[in-house]
Amino acid sequence: TDLVKIEEIIPSSVLKVKYKGMRANRTAVNALGRMLEDAIADGVSNWQVSSAYRGYADQQALVEDSVAQYRKNNPDWSRNRALSATYKTVAPAGTSEHMTGLAFDITVPGTIFKGTKEQIWLHEHCWDYGFIIRYQEDKESITGYLAECWHIRYVGLPHSITMRDRNLCLEEYLGVV
Repeated sequence: TDLVKIEEIIPSSVLKVKYKGMRANRTAVNALGRMLEDAIADGVSNWQVSSAYRGYADQQALVEDSVAQYRKNNPDWSRNRALSATYKTVAPAGTSEHMTGLAFDITVPGTIFKGTKEQIWLHEHCWDYGFIIRYQEDKESITGYLAECWHIRYVGLPHSITMRDRNLCLEEYLGVV
């Protein structure tokens, strides 16, 4: 209920917004802005948000697009098989973290994010601003999703620090709390 347009809060000198009008939770956007300003002060400055809040219809469209692509690339696959493959990387509509307004896909314009100085900085520092790397390689069997080095989720402080220090994903942390 507290969604704001990202470009109205974070200046374009700090963050490129891939799609004009993208929105997210106000508290999360403010934390993102502080984090990226500090990254720029550290000399890491080529940031883009490729996805933030998504409504139900947008999420369902992503699911359908993925299913169609799997079936195009694998003509012998049933819809159910394509849907099963889709759900390893795309959440069903109604369950995506993007629907909370607390999740961001952070990228570098025009390149693969993994291995960039931005990705390395983000993975080292996001925790200090209340964010977590949501889908990590060593937690795939727990989260049910393939690793996404670009997907961060705002959980707030001190939760992010506790999760980092204990090496817990969100599912594990919620089981502990």
